[in-house]
Amino acid sequence: MNSAQPMAKLAVDELQKTSSDILSRILAVQKKAMQRQQGNGSSVQQAMAQLPPWPEVVRGVPNALLRTALFTISKNRQVFKGRELLASTADIELRFKGERFNQTDLGVWEMLLHLGRLQPLGGKVEFSAYSLLKALGRDTGKTQHEQLKDEIARLQGGVVEISWKRERKTFSGQLVGAAYRNEVTQQYVVILNEKLLHLYDDGFTHIDWVQRQALKSNLAKWLHGFYASHALAYPYKVETLRKLCGSDTKQLRNFRKMLKVALDDLFAVNCIKGWQITPSDLVYIVGTRSDSQVKHVNKMRVAANHQHNADSFNTHKRGTIR
Repeated sequence: MNSAQPMAKLAVDELQKTSSDILSRILAVQKKAMQRQQGNGSSVQQAMAQLPPWPEVVRGVPNALLRTALFTISKNRQVFKGRELLASTADIELRFKGERFNQTDLGVWEMLLHLGRLQPLGGKVEFSAYSLLKALGRDTGKTQHEQLKDEIARLQGGVVEISWKRERKTFSGQLVGAAYRNEVTQQYVVILNEKLLHLYDDGFTHIDWVQRQALKSNLAKWLHGFYASHALAYPYKVETLRKLCGSDTKQLRNFRKMLKVALDDLFAVNCIKGWQITPSDLVYIVGTRSDSQVKHVNKMRVAANHQHNADSFNTHKRGTIR
Protein backbone atom coordinates (compact mmCIF):
# COMPACT_ATOMS: atom_id res chain seq x y z
CA MET A 1 0.00 0.00 0.00
CA ASN A 2 2.89 2.39 0.79
CA SER A 3 4.35 2.08 -2.74
CA ALA A 4 1.14 3.49 -4.20
CA GLN A 5 1.35 6.72 -2.21
CA PRO A 6 3.96 8.69 -4.26
CA MET A 7 2.12 8.00 -7.54
CA ALA A 8 -1.23 8.80 -5.94
CA LYS A 9 0.13 12.06 -4.53
CA LEU A 10 1.33 13.17 -7.98
CA ALA A 11 -2.06 12.37 -9.46
CA VAL A 12 -3.83 14.27 -6.69
CA ASP A 13 -1.54 17.31 -7.06
CA GLU A 14 -2.06 17.43 -10.84
CA LEU A 15 -5.83 17.03 -10.45
CA GLN A 16 -5.93 19.80 -7.86
CA LYS A 17 -4.16 22.21 -10.22
CA THR A 18 -6.45 21.37 -13.15
CA SER A 19 -9.62 21.54 -11.05
CA SER A 20 -8.60 24.91 -9.61
CA ASP A 21 -8.17 26.45 -13.08
CA ILE A 22 -11.49 25.12 -14.34
CA LEU A 23 -13.43 26.12 -11.25
CA SER A 24 -11.96 29.62 -11.42
CA ARG A 25 -13.52 30.04 -14.87
CA ILE A 26 -16.86 28.66 -13.70
CA LEU A 27 -16.93 30.95 -10.67
CA ALA A 28 -16.08 33.96 -12.84
CA VAL A 29 -19.25 33.30 -14.86
CA GLN A 30 -21.21 32.87 -11.65
CA LYS A 31 -19.84 36.12 -10.22
CA LYS A 32 -21.15 38.05 -13.24
CA ALA A 33 -24.57 36.44 -12.74
CA MET A 34 -24.58 37.46 -9.07
CA GLN A 35 -23.66 41.06 -9.99
CA ARG A 36 -26.61 41.20 -12.40
CA GLN A 37 -28.93 39.94 -9.66
CA GLN A 38 -27.59 42.48 -7.17
CA GLY A 39 -28.13 45.20 -9.75
CA ASN A 40 -31.80 44.27 -9.91
CA GLY A 41 -32.11 44.97 -6.19
CA SER A 42 -34.56 42.12 -5.60
CA SER A 43 -35.64 42.08 -1.95
CA VAL A 44 -37.22 38.68 -2.53
CA GLN A 45 -33.86 37.15 -3.49
CA GLN A 46 -32.16 38.68 -0.47
CA ALA A 47 -34.72 37.16 1.87
CA MET A 48 -34.25 33.64 0.51
CA ALA A 49 -32.33 30.91 2.31
CA GLN A 50 -28.68 30.31 1.50
CA LEU A 51 -26.52 27.22 1.87
CA PRO A 52 -23.88 27.25 4.62
CA PRO A 53 -20.53 28.47 3.28
CA TRP A 54 -17.65 26.08 2.66
CA PRO A 55 -14.13 26.49 1.20
CA GLU A 56 -13.30 26.21 -2.50
CA VAL A 57 -11.47 22.87 -2.17
CA VAL A 58 -14.40 20.93 -0.70
CA ARG A 59 -18.06 20.22 -1.43
CA GLY A 60 -20.72 20.50 1.29
CA VAL A 61 -23.08 17.49 1.30
CA PRO A 62 -25.82 16.69 3.86
CA ASN A 63 -24.83 13.80 6.14
CA ALA A 64 -28.17 12.06 5.76
CA LEU A 65 -27.61 11.54 2.03
CA LEU A 66 -24.07 10.23 2.47
CA ARG A 67 -25.19 7.53 4.91
CA THR A 68 -27.78 5.90 2.69
CA ALA A 69 -28.20 4.01 -0.59
CA LEU A 70 -29.65 7.09 -2.33
CA PHE A 71 -26.56 7.53 -4.55
CA THR A 72 -25.87 3.88 -5.27
CA ILE A 73 -22.60 2.43 -6.60
CA SER A 74 -24.45 0.38 -9.24
CA LYS A 75 -24.43 1.25 -12.93
CA ASN A 76 -27.82 -0.46 -13.32
CA ARG A 77 -30.60 2.08 -12.90
CA GLN A 78 -33.82 0.78 -11.41
CA VAL A 79 -36.98 2.83 -11.81
CA PHE A 80 -39.24 2.99 -8.75
CA LYS A 81 -42.84 3.89 -9.52
CA GLY A 82 -43.76 4.05 -5.86
CA ARG A 83 -42.06 5.38 -2.73
CA GLU A 84 -39.43 2.65 -2.43
CA LEU A 85 -37.72 2.15 0.94
CA LEU A 86 -33.91 2.25 0.53
CA ALA A 87 -31.17 1.16 2.93
CA SER A 88 -30.04 3.76 5.47
CA THR A 89 -28.53 4.03 8.92
CA ALA A 90 -30.87 3.35 11.84
CA ASP A 91 -31.56 7.00 12.74
CA ILE A 92 -33.20 7.88 9.41
CA GLU A 93 -35.68 6.43 6.92
CA LEU A 94 -35.20 6.99 3.20
CA ARG A 95 -37.76 6.51 0.44
CA PHE A 96 -37.31 7.27 -3.23
CA LYS A 97 -39.48 7.52 -6.34
CA GLY A 98 -38.02 7.79 -9.84
CA GLU A 99 -34.95 6.65 -11.74
CA ARG A 100 -32.26 5.55 -9.31
CA PHE A 101 -29.30 7.89 -8.66
CA ASN A 102 -25.68 6.74 -8.59
CA GLN A 103 -22.25 8.24 -7.93
CA THR A 104 -22.04 10.11 -11.25
CA ASP A 105 -25.26 11.91 -10.33
CA LEU A 106 -23.79 12.74 -6.93
CA GLY A 107 -20.73 14.29 -8.57
CA VAL A 108 -22.93 16.57 -10.69
CA TRP A 109 -25.14 17.50 -7.72
CA GLU A 110 -22.10 18.32 -5.59
CA MET A 111 -20.85 20.68 -8.31
CA LEU A 112 -24.26 22.38 -8.59
CA LEU A 113 -24.38 22.85 -4.82
CA HIS A 114 -20.86 24.24 -4.88
CA LEU A 115 -21.69 26.80 -7.56
CA GLY A 116 -24.96 27.70 -5.84
CA ARG A 117 -23.56 28.15 -2.34
CA LEU A 118 -22.61 31.80 -2.94
CA GLN A 119 -26.15 33.01 -3.58
CA PRO A 120 -29.65 32.47 -2.18
CA LEU A 121 -31.29 29.15 -3.00
CA GLY A 122 -33.86 29.65 -5.72
CA GLY A 123 -31.51 31.96 -7.63
CA LYS A 124 -29.91 31.19 -10.99
CA VAL A 125 -26.86 28.93 -11.06
CA GLU A 126 -25.21 29.56 -14.43
CA PHE A 127 -22.46 27.53 -16.09
CA SER A 128 -21.40 26.11 -19.43
CA ALA A 129 -21.60 22.38 -20.11
CA TYR A 130 -17.96 22.42 -21.21
CA SER A 131 -16.70 23.98 -17.96
CA LEU A 132 -18.74 21.67 -15.76
CA LEU A 133 -17.63 18.56 -17.63
CA LYS A 134 -13.98 19.62 -17.35
CA ALA A 135 -14.43 20.30 -13.62
CA LEU A 136 -15.87 16.79 -13.26
CA GLY A 137 -12.79 15.37 -14.96
CA ARG A 138 -14.74 14.13 -17.99
CA ASP A 139 -14.28 14.39 -21.73
CA THR A 140 -16.32 17.03 -23.55
CA GLY A 141 -17.70 15.14 -26.54
CA LYS A 142 -21.30 14.57 -27.58
CA THR A 143 -21.64 11.47 -25.38
CA GLN A 144 -20.59 13.38 -22.27
CA HIS A 145 -22.92 16.29 -23.09
CA GLU A 146 -25.83 13.87 -23.40
CA GLN A 147 -24.84 12.19 -20.16
CA LEU A 148 -24.91 15.56 -18.37
CA LYS A 149 -28.40 16.24 -19.76
CA ASP A 150 -29.57 12.88 -18.45
CA GLU A 151 -28.05 13.46 -15.01
CA ILE A 152 -29.64 16.87 -14.53
CA ALA A 153 -33.00 15.52 -15.73
CA ARG A 154 -32.69 12.57 -13.34
CA LEU A 155 -31.94 14.86 -10.40
CA GLN A 156 -35.01 16.89 -11.36
CA GLY A 157 -37.27 13.86 -11.68
CA GLY A 158 -36.38 11.82 -8.60
CA VAL A 159 -38.40 12.49 -5.43
CA VAL A 160 -36.38 12.05 -2.24
CA GLU A 161 -38.23 11.50 1.03
CA ILE A 162 -36.02 11.39 4.09
CA SER A 163 -37.29 11.22 7.68
CA TRP A 164 -35.27 11.86 10.81
CA LYS A 165 -36.78 9.49 13.36
CA ARG A 166 -35.65 11.25 16.53
CA GLU A 167 -36.72 14.72 15.40
CA ARG A 168 -39.91 13.37 13.78
CA LYS A 169 -39.51 15.51 10.66
CA THR A 170 -39.41 14.74 6.94
CA PHE A 171 -38.00 16.35 3.80
CA SER A 172 -39.68 15.44 0.51
CA GLY A 173 -38.73 16.94 -2.84
CA GLN A 174 -36.40 17.08 -5.84
CA LEU A 175 -32.69 17.79 -5.51
CA VAL A 176 -32.77 20.07 -8.58
CA GLY A 177 -35.65 22.36 -9.54
CA ALA A 178 -36.00 24.02 -12.93
CA ALA A 179 -33.23 23.86 -15.54
CA TYR A 180 -32.73 25.85 -18.76
CA ARG A 181 -30.25 25.23 -21.58
CA ASN A 182 -29.17 27.25 -24.61
CA GLU A 183 -28.79 24.61 -27.33
CA VAL A 184 -26.40 26.81 -29.33
CA THR A 185 -23.96 27.82 -26.58
CA GLN A 186 -24.71 24.90 -24.21
CA GLN A 187 -24.99 27.44 -21.42
CA TYR A 188 -27.06 26.18 -18.47
CA VAL A 189 -29.21 27.88 -15.87
CA VAL A 190 -30.25 25.66 -12.96
CA ILE A 191 -32.49 26.54 -10.04
CA LEU A 192 -31.86 24.75 -6.73
CA ASN A 193 -34.85 24.10 -4.48
CA GLU A 194 -34.74 26.51 -1.51
CA LYS A 195 -36.09 23.73 0.73
CA LEU A 196 -32.76 21.90 0.34
CA LEU A 197 -31.58 23.86 3.37
CA HIS A 198 -33.62 21.49 5.56
CA LEU A 199 -31.29 18.66 4.52
CA TYR A 200 -28.40 20.57 6.12
CA ASP A 201 -30.14 21.04 9.47
CA ASP A 202 -28.98 17.62 10.67
CA GLY A 203 -25.37 18.35 9.74
CA PHE A 204 -23.27 18.23 6.59
CA THR A 205 -19.81 17.11 5.57
CA HIS A 206 -16.96 18.80 3.73
CA ILE A 207 -16.06 16.37 0.94
CA ASP A 208 -12.48 16.78 -0.27
CA TRP A 209 -13.10 17.23 -4.01
CA VAL A 210 -9.56 16.43 -5.16
CA GLN A 211 -9.54 13.19 -3.18
CA ARG A 212 -12.93 12.17 -4.54
CA GLN A 213 -11.86 12.84 -8.13
CA ALA A 214 -8.71 10.74 -7.63
CA LEU A 215 -10.66 7.67 -6.48
CA LYS A 216 -11.07 4.95 -9.10
CA SER A 217 -14.31 3.11 -8.29
CA ASN A 218 -17.86 4.08 -7.38
CA LEU A 219 -17.53 2.01 -4.21
CA ALA A 220 -14.41 3.96 -3.17
CA LYS A 221 -16.27 7.24 -3.80
CA TRP A 222 -19.27 6.10 -1.78
CA LEU A 223 -17.03 4.95 1.11
CA HIS A 224 -15.19 8.29 0.95
CA GLY A 225 -18.41 10.22 1.57
CA PHE A 226 -19.76 7.70 4.08
CA TYR A 227 -16.73 7.67 6.36
CA ALA A 228 -16.13 11.41 5.96
CA SER A 229 -19.62 12.02 7.40
CA HIS A 230 -18.66 10.27 10.66
CA ALA A 231 -16.66 12.11 13.31
CA LEU A 232 -15.93 8.69 14.83
CA ALA A 233 -15.21 5.73 12.54
CA TYR A 234 -17.59 3.07 13.84
CA PRO A 235 -17.06 -0.56 12.74
CA TYR A 236 -19.62 -1.86 10.23
CA LYS A 237 -20.33 -5.36 8.97
CA VAL A 238 -19.35 -6.06 5.36
CA GLU A 239 -22.98 -7.03 4.70
CA THR A 240 -24.21 -3.72 6.17
CA LEU A 241 -21.90 -1.72 3.89
CA ARG A 242 -23.10 -3.75 0.89
CA LYS A 243 -26.71 -2.76 1.65
CA LEU A 244 -25.95 0.88 2.45
CA CYS A 245 -24.00 1.49 -0.78
CA GLY A 246 -26.77 -0.08 -2.90
CA SER A 247 -24.51 -2.74 -4.40
CA ASP A 248 -26.14 -5.28 -6.71
CA THR A 249 -23.28 -7.76 -6.22
CA LYS A 250 -25.09 -10.92 -5.15
CA GLN A 251 -22.23 -12.92 -3.62
CA LEU A 252 -20.92 -11.40 -0.39
CA ARG A 253 -17.43 -12.81 -1.01
CA ASN A 254 -17.28 -10.93 -4.33
CA PHE A 255 -18.35 -7.70 -2.65
CA ARG A 256 -15.73 -8.27 0.04
CA LYS A 257 -13.04 -8.42 -2.66
CA MET A 258 -14.34 -5.17 -4.17
CA LEU A 259 -14.38 -3.60 -0.71
CA LYS A 260 -10.74 -4.44 -0.06
CA VAL A 261 -9.67 -2.87 -3.36
CA ALA A 262 -11.74 0.25 -2.60
CA LEU A 263 -10.28 0.57 0.90
CA ASP A 264 -6.77 0.32 -0.57
CA ASP A 265 -7.78 3.11 -2.96
CA LEU A 266 -8.87 5.30 -0.03
CA PHE A 267 -5.55 4.63 1.69
CA ALA A 268 -3.53 5.44 -1.45
CA VAL A 269 -4.95 8.99 -1.71
CA ASN A 270 -4.74 9.56 2.07
CA CYS A 271 -8.48 9.44 2.77
CA ILE A 272 -7.84 6.94 5.58
CA LYS A 273 -4.75 5.94 7.54
CA GLY A 274 -5.50 2.23 7.60
CA TRP A 275 -8.18 -0.47 7.54
CA GLN A 276 -8.91 -4.01 8.69
CA ILE A 277 -11.62 -6.64 8.17
CA THR A 278 -11.84 -8.95 11.19
CA PRO A 279 -12.68 -12.69 11.12
CA SER A 280 -16.20 -11.72 12.26
CA ASP A 281 -16.48 -9.58 9.07
CA LEU A 282 -16.37 -6.22 10.85
CA VAL A 283 -14.71 -3.39 8.92
CA TYR A 284 -12.49 -1.12 10.98
CA ILE A 285 -10.84 1.97 9.54
CA VAL A 286 -8.44 4.56 10.92
CA GLY A 287 -9.81 7.82 9.57
CA THR A 288 -8.41 11.32 9.14
CA ARG A 289 -10.63 13.83 10.91
CA SER A 290 -11.24 17.39 9.78
CA ASP A 291 -10.80 20.29 12.23
CA SER A 292 -14.57 20.57 12.65
CA GLN A 293 -14.84 16.84 13.41
CA VAL A 294 -12.07 17.07 16.00
CA LYS A 295 -13.93 19.95 17.69
CA HIS A 296 -17.18 17.92 17.58
CA VAL A 297 -15.54 14.85 19.15
CA ASN A 298 -13.91 16.99 21.86
CA LYS A 299 -17.27 18.62 22.60
CA MET A 300 -18.86 15.18 22.90
CA ARG A 301 -16.14 14.07 25.31
CA VAL A 302 -16.50 17.20 27.45
CA ALA A 303 -20.28 16.73 27.59
CA ALA A 304 -19.84 13.07 28.53
CA ASN A 305 -17.38 14.00 31.30
CA HIS A 306 -19.76 16.64 32.66
CA GLN A 307 -22.61 14.12 32.66
CA HIS A 308 -20.41 11.55 34.41
CA ASN A 309 -19.38 14.07 37.06
CA ALA A 310 -23.01 15.13 37.57
CA ASP A 311 -24.11 11.50 37.94
CA SER A 312 -21.32 10.84 40.43
CA PHE A 313 -22.28 13.94 42.43
CA ASN A 314 -25.94 12.94 42.51
CA THR A 315 -25.04 9.40 43.57
CA HIS A 316 -22.86 10.77 46.36
CA LYS A 317 -25.67 13.07 47.55
CA ARG A 318 -28.15 10.21 47.62
CA GLY A 319 -25.71 8.12 49.64
CA THR A 320 -25.29 10.77 52.39
CA ILE A 321 -28.93 11.71 52.98
CA ARG A 322 -30.08 10.94 56.57
